[in-house]
Amino acid sequence: MPLTYAHVYYKRLGNKLGTKFIYLEAVGQPFLIINDFRVAQDLLEKRSALYSSRPQFQMTTEVIGVKRFFILMPYGDGWRNHRRVFRQYFDSKYLPRDQEKQLDFIRKSLLPNLFIAPEEAREHVTNYVGSLILSMTYGLPAKTRRDRLVGFAEQTFNGLAAVTAPGKYLVNIIPQLKYLPDWFPGTGFKMEARKIVREVDKMREEPYQATVDAMDEGVYQECFISANVERLRSAPDFEDQIADVKEVGMVIFAAGFETTNGVIMTFILAMLLNQDVQRQAQLAVDSVLGPERLPTFSDINDLPYFSAVIKEVLRGAFRSSFPHLTTDEDVYDGYYIPKNCIVISNIYAMLHDEKIFPDPEKFDPGRFIKNGSMANDDLLNLIDVVFGFGRRVCPGSLQAMSMLTITAASILCLFDIVPALDAQGKAIDVVPEFTPASITSHPLPFKFTLSPRKGKDVEGLLNEYMNVEYV
Repeated sequence: MPLTYAHVYYKRLGNKLGTKFIYLEAVGQPFLIINDFRVAQDLLEKRSALYSSRPQFQMTTEVIGVKRFFILMPYGDGWRNHRRVFRQYFDSKYLPRDQEKQLDFIRKSLLPNLFIAPEEAREHVTNYVGSLILSMTYGLPAKTRRDRLVGFAEQTFNGLAAVTAPGKYLVNIIPQLKYLPDWFPGTGFKMEARKIVREVDKMREEPYQATVDAMDEGVYQECFISANVERLRSAPDFEDQIADVKEVGMVIFAAGFETTNGVIMTFILAMLLNQDVQRQAQLAVDSVLGPERLPTFSDINDLPYFSAVIKEVLRGAFRSSFPHLTTDEDVYDGYYIPKNCIVISNIYAMLHDEKIFPDPEKFDPGRFIKNGSMANDDLLNLIDVVFGFGRRVCPGSLQAMSMLTITAASILCLFDIVPALDAQGKAIDVVPEFTPASITSHPLPFKFTLSPRKGKDVEGLLNEYMNVEYV
């Protein structure tokens, strides 16, 4: 089993074998790799009663001890309760509330910082994403530049995301390795685990306590934590219920921060490498906005080419979904699938299927356009793939898509994403590279810069948002 770039390996293996799904066993543990969207739908959607649990990987649940992350929890009452807590606050009917906050952070934090210090664009994106999710979850004021808690969260959640990637650690395949002494060769994963445990515990407790303290002082913003503390304040089992709220809050911060940050950087990389696409998307945005205003959510439906760009970004931004686990045996297309089989959806293979996406490695938003409008009938809906399947579909997909689209539109409205220059003033070529073992596909650091667009009064459009220290 490959420990890195597994999505590429399994796609090539499937092509070589002429199959849409691959079964294998490692030390007695059965795995099913699904490379095809329809197969994933047939199993994970239509037979969700059998395919909705999660494998409990040793590195995550036993070595690190993360057992109550509801993204990773087994299917059952505990998972249902955590998901219900999430949905009560982030229901689709409350999306306008979240979008208002998203616009506030884009305009007061991200865009002014990109204008003032474009060479630090990556840091600005990270701080903006983290600060926004910090505010939505904990209601805490965040510094518009280099917020301490956001920096700590990035370190913690990037490490946690890496250990959840299927196949990275041999202890996930050979559980007995966890019993080896620390001095034994190959047990470096134990040291990594201890570090992550300390960080996760701090991430769970510190922002929660800061929210509660702010509530006691009467100086807080309404948020996920405050709403639940108020709702449960008089409950006889307050401590038990609030423990679940803490866990869900950390999942919101972790999942939203890690994935959104990676997808926005994928968008920037795609625009850097495809200048013609960037120009066409900017012209489309300009045709709707004109020169004198910033984009709002009501503009997105009038931007079919821009929406196609976002779809093409999503197509390249995800590698595999969190693994599912069968809770009983099954038979599909004549093949026996055992109980406790780990099922991995290879999103990369699905979204690079040559029969659906000709020339799949090419960045081509035009594949989603037909007669000037979105061509949704001919291709699978990417949203149905990248956010998971069945009962384990990501419950925050609306917030994530909203944040990605308005962020990308705002950047294109004001800035050109251009190559950085070397000491001799020549453009630095960028060869795209991505994290080797992760659920999402984070671009590895690359050189670029942002330049205010000619013909746009960028400073004037941002004037009222400049010099804000906290949001």
